[in-house]
Amino acid sequence: MSDHLSDDISENTQAPLNNQGDAAGPVAKTFLRIASLGMRSVATSYRLKPGDVIVCLEGEFFFGNAEDFETALDKEDNQYSLLTVFREGFFFEVLVEGALRCSLEFMEVEKFEEIRSAFDGHTIHKKSDYRNFEVLRDIRRNCTIYDTTPTPLAGTFPPLWLIQNRLWEPLMAISLAYFISYGVSLAMFALTYLLSAFYFNRGQIHVMRSYAQFQEKQMWIVVAARTIQEAQMLCRKLDPYCKFAFSHVPPPEPMPDPEDMLTNENT
Repeated sequence: MSDHLSDDISENTQAPLNNQGDAAGPVAKTFLRIASLGMRSVATSYRLKPGDVIVCLEGEFFFGNAEDFETALDKEDNQYSLLTVFREGFFFEVLVEGALRCSLEFMEVEKFEEIRSAFDGHTIHKKSDYRNFEVLRDIRRNCTIYDTTPTPLAGTFPPLWLIQNRLWEPLMAISLAYFISYGVSLAMFALTYLLSAFYFNRGQIHVMRSYAQFQEKQMWIVVAARTIQEAQMLCRKLDPYCKFAFSHVPPPEPMPDPEDMLTNENT
């Protein structure tokens, strides 16, 4: 796919644009960059931030202006769009639903050439192969990562779903509710089970997110990947010190000693 996109680059650097998308002399087109986020920006829910560069849309380099970009995302069928984002020297994908509703600008041509060269080693797979993973992280770089794709297990066997996602406190609470309701009557137990199944089926993502926040973790990033191992590898690229309780990647680099860092800064 990289070779195909390289051909598109040469074809799309003919009609120059300035930051407002108007003709502006012999300047090559560049990628869009997030300039700022508003209070109601959808980009914040995907943990995109100012400085992130929009490189590709649906696996193809995007050279349109901000209005064209938001229009392309605002699909009537509410389908997800696959974005390729460049941040801090790395590329990652994210699936977004609807327009981002943020301020966008064209980036500098010089930086565009750097990103274009770095992209040659990046591979974009079929959109259907991706799913979003949310990653929450605490101040010690301990991360919780989970697949945001809904699973029917939450609505059929809630205890098994809780065990699968290691949500121990909610598991204890729901088990106690089952035990008490069973002691009252079978009808009460059946009602409790149905209500809990409905709740976990509808709110499974919110339950996992709330449990991670209960563990003093905050939302860090949303990445699209094919497997949890691939998602963890992306996180490790963005933060070489991040750690996972159930890791599918090698151990992280040892964090530098704060005193050593202070000494290096003073020297």
